[in-house]
Amino acid sequence: MPLFEYKCDQCGEKFEELVTSSDEKVVCPACQSDSTQKQLSTFAAKAAGTTSSCDSAPSCAGGG
Repeated sequence: MPLFEYKCDQCGEKFEELVTSSDEKVVCPACQSDSTQKQLSTFAAKAAGTTSSCDSAPSCAGGG
């Protein structure tokens, strides 16, 4: 089962959900709305052929 990132259109909550089918309605855990949008993950949005280093990534500051 793939894990997807979602954002609720009603309350703005961001959450992850295991989805078994592309037809499955995903419900926001905060407000129970089924008005949710699948988000692009940072992994999927990375351009082909580019590299990155944890030393230069802001999210890696202080760790490594």
